[in-house]
Amino acid sequence: MTYSPPEAVSRNSARQVSSRGAIALVIALAALAFGLRAGAIVALQRWRVPNAIEHKALALSLVENGTFYFRDFNFYGPSSVQSPPYPFLLATLYIMFGTDSPAAYVAAMLINAVAGALTVWFAWRLVRALGGTQLTAIFSALLVAIWPSQVYAATHVQAISLITLAVVLMIYLFQRSVQTGRLLPWLGYSLVSTFAALTEPVLLPIVALSGLLILIWKSSTITLGARLGNAAVLLAAAVLVIMPWTVRNRTVHGQWIPIKSTFWVNVWKANNEFATGTDRLELSDEKQAALKGSGLAISDKQLVDPKFDNERQYDRLTPEQRARLEHQPEAAREEVFKEFSTTWIDSHPARYAKLCAVRLGKTLWVDWDNPKAHHILFWLPRTAMLVLLIPGIVVAVRQKWPLMFMTLVAGSCLLTYTLTITAARFSLPLEPLALCFVAAIAAMVVEKNRAEGRGFMVQSLHPER
Repeated sequence: MTYSPPEAVSRNSARQVSSRGAIALVIALAALAFGLRAGAIVALQRWRVPNAIEHKALALSLVENGTFYFRDFNFYGPSSVQSPPYPFLLATLYIMFGTDSPAAYVAAMLINAVAGALTVWFAWRLVRALGGTQLTAIFSALLVAIWPSQVYAATHVQAISLITLAVVLMIYLFQRSVQTGRLLPWLGYSLVSTFAALTEPVLLPIVALSGLLILIWKSSTITLGARLGNAAVLLAAAVLVIMPWTVRNRTVHGQWIPIKSTFWVNVWKANNEFATGTDRLELSDEKQAALKGSGLAISDKQLVDPKFDNERQYDRLTPEQRARLEHQPEAAREEVFKEFSTTWIDSHPARYAKLCAVRLGKTLWVDWDNPKAHHILFWLPRTAMLVLLIPGIVVAVRQKWPLMFMTLVAGSCLLTYTLTITAARFSLPLEPLALCFVAAIAAMVVEKNRAEGRGFMVQSLHPER
């Protein structure tokens, strides 16, 4: 029998108690996250205006006709305007609770709330896997639980909350895989990341790159055989999860379209004579004055008021442009929008460069042409997060967090949005990553105060690094 000094036993017991306390606290924060999101759904009565965008029409097509069809420009046919996971989920809820029923939409939003709660849990796990302190990890979980835009995202019948969970989870699983060298975390990463890429194609480049990165990633725990095996596992997951949809697109469109058939239409929306970098048109002085005078609140009645948000880039198509798009299938329209986009960009390089800068600003901060972004519960937290982000990164670097893969994920997304199109919702899946760095600042301040004996007794939550 091995002898352990009493002081060592005491330290180990303290760590076990503290670990159990931290787990209980994070579970409570996850429950808080679910409660806040469910409460927002009820308070806003979001089932009345679920904002399901194209998902609704595709889900109805699946339920009523067994097809994945969408109508646009007076053409109704096979579509890839959205990737399949969320329309299929919504169609399943229609079958279970009634087509286009409030119950189906409430169920969809409650799934978002569950995803939000799980994001809280994995934000905590991610910070710990990166080497952050227990206190930093708990602050990260707290911020994700209560952050207004994260709560509000759950009140839409869209995939944003699920994508957010997937981004946090895939980074966590990648980090655990390279730390431990075990197959199970990599298998989880492969399945989560390929499904995330199928749901949100902006993740596809970094997922593909990770298959090469694992071959050269600096890690003493992964043998050459394991690296080759991991690359093969990721390839197999891509073939299993993504390839069937890609083959389907080739069959129905006659072209190789990996996931969505909306790349060039989105590029055009953000790069034309009336472009603002997003699908929205510039808010006029009158509309801005109306927003300031309305006391705009986050309520369905005001958010869908045509006075604030009634026009999109499609409304600026000329009759000649629209004539070329009418009655054309999606793949043919993509070619037309490619011509529109490339011609305009070639003719306006300086304007394109300026729009790229605008898109980066709107992604990092707020879309000032979106009426919702004028609400204090959106722009104020985003401003605070942006101000604290760089100092938080400095703290994380000093604490030697391994940030390479997280940086590649966020950087790949930001680069794509900067060069093509952005929207207020696009940056939401990256918010928990930024909040980890905000939490690092908060934990540093608390630790400094604790060290100087000024309040915040956090010893029980901080037994070790």
